Amino acid sequence: MVQNDSANQEHLDDVPAMPSNPAKGIPSGKYQLVGWAIDTTGRRLIDEIIQIAAYTPQAKFSQYIMPFGDLNPVYSRRHGVRVVNTIRYRRLRDTNSQEFLKTKSEMSALQDFLVWLEGLKAEGTDGIVLVYHELRKASPGMLLESLRRNLLLERFSKVVKGFANGFNVAKAKCANATKSCSLRAMTNLLLDRHPEHFYSAAERARATLDISAHLAQSELTELTNEGSEKGYTGEESHFVEMVRPYANSIEAEEEEIALFKLLLERQNTFRPVFGALLRASRAERQHASHLRRLLAENNINFDRLKEAYGSSAKEGLEKVIKNEVANANEKEFEDLLEILDCFFDPEKKAVQPKPMQQRSPYRRRNNQFRRNKSSASESRSPTNTNENPTGSDETSPRSDSEKVKEVEAVEAATTPTPVAAQ
Repeated sequence: MVQNDSANQEHLDDVPAMPSNPAKGIPSGKYQLVGWAIDTTGRRLIDEIIQIAAYTPQAKFSQYIMPFGDLNPVYSRRHGVRVVNTIRYRRLRDTNSQEFLKTKSEMSALQDFLVWLEGLKAEGTDGIVLVYHELRKASPGMLLESLRRNLLLERFSKVVKGFANGFNVAKAKCANATKSCSLRAMTNLLLDRHPEHFYSAAERARATLDISAHLAQSELTELTNEGSEKGYTGEESHFVEMVRPYANSIEAEEEEIALFKLLLERQNTFRPVFGALLRASRAERQHASHLRRLLAENNINFDRLKEAYGSSAKEGLEKVIKNEVANANEKEFEDLLEILDCFFDPEKKAVQPKPMQQRSPYRRRNNQFRRNKSSASESRSPTNTNENPTGSDETSPRSDSEKVKEVEAVEAATTPTPVAAQ
């Protein structure tokens, strides 16, 4: 059975992100750096991977995966692919070239990726470090969760020793050169490439490793062919030492995932409180998600607030929020107190979202008000123009042919019939 999650998919701004903790680094050793990127159906841990790609100057890997559910329109446009459903099969199509893509199941694709990594690992090296480039970290956790579902995490840990975020490397090295350290900005600035898009994970994996290699080369006091972005291998000592402080081991990533799951559990306990606000407009959703996240980050759950209200009513809520939510400003403190007090107090009405404003049928352009096309088309519809859609002949327009037929019928009726001769 095909699941269509596009209607129930959360908004991008409302999806909880992994905590942005500083990297712990990995022990010194001889590692091999590999550029890596994935395309997914979302940013949650339960979302699926639709493409996994990796890059080194010696070898490349790219494989599409058929997701179980249909793609959200936002991610379909972002990755340039969509799922085509027919009676007998489902296929993945490239929206740019309109060609069908060769896909595999998640388990088969992950097994092929592990075989490729095992063959890439050189003798005498301690392992592979996967380098990715993301402002909001999500890829390592999603890959580890996918490997855990398919019982491949132990095999993966024997080959890969950590993940390094190239965004943190670029931010530390290029803070004074540019304001944006996104993958596109770094590609334009450092590599002098101007790609129109980064739809494919294979393109992003290559750009990620090339950017890190360029930054490593810039730190050398003497420019040599070794380590240059055109001749690097990913095993150079200066390259590895530059990336190593910004890497996290597999164990550190597992700890972050466990803490993140606990945070989500505490956050989900507030669904009865913020449920209506999370289905409102975008601004209200973002504000409600932020308030809910503040409570969860400070180890406050629904049961604790319920107990505080039962003991001291509103004063109990105020005491808990004021003493433990230290990272909230005055406005957020007042909003939290009002929402929680109105929810727990049976004599008060729970805070409801503001009513959605209807679009005006008129729009202003060049200091003149003109009717919108949608409103104009509705006004021209039969149900809006006249209660009786089949109007009379005097008001409804007639074609020339209909008028000619009417005149001929009148003449035939008035012309006397000739009498037969006796």
